[in-house]
Amino acid sequence: MDKKNTILGIICIAAGIGFMYKQTNDLKNQQVQQQQQAAAALDQAMVEASVGDAIGTDPAALAGEDILGLLTQSLEVAAVVAQPTVVAAEQVVTLSNDFIEVEFTTLGGAIRTVEFLQTKTGQRDDYVFNTDGRLPALSLSLAGRDGGMQEFALPYTIEQQTADSITFVFNSGDGLALRRTYSLAHEGSEQDPYIIRHSTTFNNQAATPQALSTIYLNLGTSRPVAEKQLPAFLNVGYFDGEDAEFIAINKLTGGKGFLGIGASAPVEQLEQSVRCEWASVKNQFFAAVLSSETMGRDLFIYPVEAPAAEDGTRGRPGISGSVGYEVGTVAAGSAKTLDFDFYVGPKEFKRLQALGNQQDEVMQFGFLSFISKLLLSFMYAIHSVVPSWGWSIVIMTICIKTLFWPLSAKASRSQKRMAKIQGPMAELKEKYKDNPQKLQQETLKVFKENQVNPVAGCLPMLIQMPIFLGLFYMLRSASELRHESFLWVSDLSMPDTLTYIAGYPLNILPLIMGLTMFFQMRMMPVSPTADPAQQKIFKFLPFIFLVFLYNFSSGLVLYWTVQNLLTILQQKIINSRPDEELKPVVATKAATSTGKSGSPSTKPRKKNK
Repeated sequence: MDKKNTILGIICIAAGIGFMYKQTNDLKNQQVQQQQQAAAALDQAMVEASVGDAIGTDPAALAGEDILGLLTQSLEVAAVVAQPTVVAAEQVVTLSNDFIEVEFTTLGGAIRTVEFLQTKTGQRDDYVFNTDGRLPALSLSLAGRDGGMQEFALPYTIEQQTADSITFVFNSGDGLALRRTYSLAHEGSEQDPYIIRHSTTFNNQAATPQALSTIYLNLGTSRPVAEKQLPAFLNVGYFDGEDAEFIAINKLTGGKGFLGIGASAPVEQLEQSVRCEWASVKNQFFAAVLSSETMGRDLFIYPVEAPAAEDGTRGRPGISGSVGYEVGTVAAGSAKTLDFDFYVGPKEFKRLQALGNQQDEVMQFGFLSFISKLLLSFMYAIHSVVPSWGWSIVIMTICIKTLFWPLSAKASRSQKRMAKIQGPMAELKEKYKDNPQKLQQETLKVFKENQVNPVAGCLPMLIQMPIFLGLFYMLRSASELRHESFLWVSDLSMPDTLTYIAGYPLNILPLIMGLTMFFQMRMMPVSPTADPAQQKIFKFLPFIFLVFLYNFSSGLVLYWTVQNLLTILQQKIINSRPDEELKPVVATKAATSTGKSGSPSTKPRKKNK
């Protein structure tokens, strides 16, 4: 049974790694396909632009005017036929504080880009939110007559601007004015410095009420942090008041699945009819979270094609989404305002937790979130004393190993005793090779007499596996480790690639991890019940873990490496203890003697007088 379970476990691990590599190749193929589609779309856009120039009108202006007809929800009237108009030139305004720099555009009165100023390197982060975005973040769209979403970028004008706020206004010409205000946190403010406060006001200056359409606010476009990183961490999420759900980009791009299972075709967009207290778009280390006291409804999610560079190459694909909000009817001479908080910043657990309403669920710690949160809080406590995040991981690993030291030591001593009884176990196997039931009984008797627990070696691994998984989910997307150096590692959130050999990265820390795991397994006593074929399979485990962790974050590999070193130290201490401290191996003896007839004979008991 042990042999079958072990082989089955190895097969599962190998299948998992194979699935990961297949998924990686599928993502690469999807990215190439998206690039080809983007090239075709770019060619089509150039043709449309040429046609627009030829007739002397701007297609965007026509679309914008046509959508204004939807604003009053006159469904029985045909769409408004727009007269050729001249769209005002785009004006870009920048506001900033010590943490973010935000570019606003008058086309849509929305956010063009957000740059991050606080990094460990002392320079701006190389990741810019909404670069080559599908739409400006927080731009307005309206529900079309077909139930779909129609996008537009109205030409706003700047009504007011201060050092940390700006207000855009658009007058539709039919008595309705749209006023959009943004404000950043200033020094000394209780507002989180990564939050952009926003309000959209619908001011009805007409003499009659106006029934407004459902409006959609764009969440912005999120792309992978690194140029060569696959879009595996890209998703759009929402919180309905009870649970948080996240829709990954592969739901849009489709995939071949695993051996054909779970295959899906690419789609242009997904629509979720849900309650939405907040919605997010994010990558591995940064998130944009839109929250409001007004309940959102209808979440649209769509992929964003990779932009084309001047040399013809394609950049990173992205993901975006829009949340619908019901405006309702605005009475004559009155106004209706929707207020929002738009967090655009790093995925720092403590910061997101302070925002409330379970916005820390954006971290996606998985089904072991309580362990991940506990470990991250513990690492925060260590970091408050030790300034280096790398040393914080090392100290945390030592503390975890110390906590499990008694259990691991007991398991190691049991394994050592098991190694000492290999002789008697071999005799039992030979003696009862034709009687498996008797062999099992005698084996258990030998284990009991010598204080050997056959499953003791597995217990520490089983107990520590939730810790490892909790750390895995925590460290894979912890923005705190971004740009944090440790020894030769320049960034604990990324692999410690020193150079490339024939196009393949040379990562030192995973190699050290694999080497320490190899020596650790060589030091472990061999169980007398272990099958030789099983032992050969176990020799490949260091290689399997090396492949599995090779391109993971250095912070996670650092934890596993230190864990291996501490296990080696523990095993050396156990192995150095004198054998006298162990119980001597007791050979099995017959419990009864046999008479001449071959039947068991017992001495009669003396009767009590």
